[in-house]
Amino acid sequence: MLKLWRFSWKTNSLFAKLMTSFLVVIAVLAVFNFISFLFLKSKIYEEIVKYNQSNLNHTVDQYENHFRLVRETIISLNQDDIFMANLNLLRNVQKLNAYDKVDNVMSVIKVLIANPFLSIDNIMLYFKNDSYVVEKEGTSGANDLFSRYYASSAYLPEFWFRQFDESYTYRLIPTSSFTEISANIQKNKGQLLPAIVKLMPYKDMYFIVMLNPTKMFNSYHYSDQFDLYIINEEGVAIFSSSPSMKAPLNQSFEGQNGSFTNNNLYYFYQKGQLTGLTYVSVVPIKSISNQLLRLNIVFITLLVIIILLSIITSVVLTMRLNRPVKKIIEAVQQRHPSGVPVSSPIYEFNMISEKMSSILRTNDQITEDLDKKKDELRYYAYTNKLRNIHMNLTELRELVVADTPFTLVLYQLTMKDKFGELDSELEKAVYFIREYINIFLSQTFKDTITFQMDKDTAITLLFGPDETADIESALEQLIQVLEVDRDLFFLTIAVSPIYPDSGHLISAYEYASTMLLQRKLNDETQLIRTFRPAKGAVHFTVLVEEEFSTRLMSGNEQSLLDWIHRQLDALCKREASVDEFRRFAKEVYGQLNKSIMKLNLHREQGELPPLVLNHLNSFYNIEKYKQWFKQLISPAIERVNHKKSEHDRMTYFILEYLVQHLEQDITLDIMADKLNITSSYLSTYFKEKTGANFSDYLNGLRMQKAKELLNNLDLKIQDVSVKVGYQNVNSFIRMFKRYSGITPGEYRKRYGTLRT
Repeated sequence: MLKLWRFSWKTNSLFAKLMTSFLVVIAVLAVFNFISFLFLKSKIYEEIVKYNQSNLNHTVDQYENHFRLVRETIISLNQDDIFMANLNLLRNVQKLNAYDKVDNVMSVIKVLIANPFLSIDNIMLYFKNDSYVVEKEGTSGANDLFSRYYASSAYLPEFWFRQFDESYTYRLIPTSSFTEISANIQKNKGQLLPAIVKLMPYKDMYFIVMLNPTKMFNSYHYSDQFDLYIINEEGVAIFSSSPSMKAPLNQSFEGQNGSFTNNNLYYFYQKGQLTGLTYVSVVPIKSISNQLLRLNIVFITLLVIIILLSIITSVVLTMRLNRPVKKIIEAVQQRHPSGVPVSSPIYEFNMISEKMSSILRTNDQITEDLDKKKDELRYYAYTNKLRNIHMNLTELRELVVADTPFTLVLYQLTMKDKFGELDSELEKAVYFIREYINIFLSQTFKDTITFQMDKDTAITLLFGPDETADIESALEQLIQVLEVDRDLFFLTIAVSPIYPDSGHLISAYEYASTMLLQRKLNDETQLIRTFRPAKGAVHFTVLVEEEFSTRLMSGNEQSLLDWIHRQLDALCKREASVDEFRRFAKEVYGQLNKSIMKLNLHREQGELPPLVLNHLNSFYNIEKYKQWFKQLISPAIERVNHKKSEHDRMTYFILEYLVQHLEQDITLDIMADKLNITSSYLSTYFKEKTGANFSDYLNGLRMQKAKELLNNLDLKIQDVSVKVGYQNVNSFIRMFKRYSGITPGEYRKRYGTLRT
């Protein structure tokens, strides 16, 4: 303390100046933090409000998804042929004596109720004709069920019966308390939220899904500080987490979401996109105020503690800094009054001097080495900028020229098959080619830099070019030199326009990358000069999908390959880009996978291997695509034929018969007689195995055959009609237009000269 007192009288001392500086910094920071807190206090309040609104958003999404899932789950039963067949029998259960079907329907109901994610307490099927209900416990008369087992003062039996006369497909009705009355003993079933689902076109039955609102609330609300109620479009509350909570009178919920205050409560609301319901959360304003109060107390406490600790730390640090510095100064002054540091018998001082000298020597060496490797650092700097990597070193950022116009040239290297025979490494080849390009262009342009971006791409930046014509001329000469090794590789070169400064570096790179996609399918070096926007994904039309699927289902590999080859030839004829070839190949791959999944072949033998798509980037002629498609199609055709020949002989017989007897009168009854089975069984069996109705498949096969025959210009349209099983040419024309969108005559004019 005496030392501290002595220091305080020496205002010009290092101790006083350091201590004063620390105290000023502490005071400034304390004032700044206090002002910032006052300024941000209102922002914090807004953030708390946004937090509660965000919680409501999550709650709404969960509720909406749940209601959608329940609805779609019930509607999806319409796709279950067995379930719908049982349901049709139960619609007239007394007349058809179909009581044995009740257990089948109950088993489906129990499976749905067992799903814990649906929060379903019960599912009821109300049949109007016999006035009874099927639910998880069995069957009951409608009046008994709704007056004894699921009794509610809000929903009498007459209410449920009236629903048959109202026109809607899905409705959520307000939550009510349901009880079971048995032998004068009432058993409370709790609060249930009924959802009514009607399957069109059935008007004599509907589903009642009893949802557990309490379980849904516990699962979907994200805060223990607010209550929730849900109101429908008529303003009626269908659920409330707190029975005592009421919506404010005469309050309109405008817009999709919003908030307001009323009676010391904060109301947040949002409307569901799917159901149209309005979800309202209620948070006491006192809760938000308490959060701010706690924040104030914590902040003030921390601020006081920090100031005290800062003052104590400042005193300690000041004394520790002042004492050794003072001794060093005293020692230096004693050794050399002029203040110039000299050697000292003190080991620590000499060590510091030696270390400083060593640091300076090392710094000189590093600086010299950096000067020698400036080009490598520029490569690194531009690569970082293109890849959006943050550069911490100011010197490194300065290597990127900021205000000089530039042109970017992007090279993509593709190796041919002969390169693989040399047993050489791709990275070394790219390195040598990059270095040659850099040397070649440096002879023409003063300021240029070439660096490798990826394993098969390189970039040249030309600074201050006069015009792109000079660049293209130099690149043409470069291409002539590289033609010596055209048997080993070729390049795709894209030239960007002139950009004003390096701030457009990423834009130039993306621009040139898009230009690379315009490359034509050949094995020559190409210089891309003009920009054309990349096209979107290729999608087959419905007509093309049907043709592809029919050829695949026929099991004829050559027929499907011929069709693919025609599409490839058409792309070649119009000089399509490699990007269009790749997108066509990916679409064929996708359609093939879709067909395999549709036939359930993926469950037996797995999906097609996805890695085959990676090979497309190395294809540079149409033969490679044809080989690739051959490898892709062969296992798929083998699966189809295997399924038809070994696993499903009856389907194989039908398909072969249809192909060989298209010109004859073929009906579902005729085929059923040949197989000695009923037509209804054959229809169901055929759709299950092929994924298509019998008549749709037959008509599609006939239309496909008709297209092949229409390519023969010697055949009249009437002759084609007879050959595909239509004796009436008008019927043939109508069916052809239905499947193809155009008449046979229009099809022959449009495609007859294009197909072989």
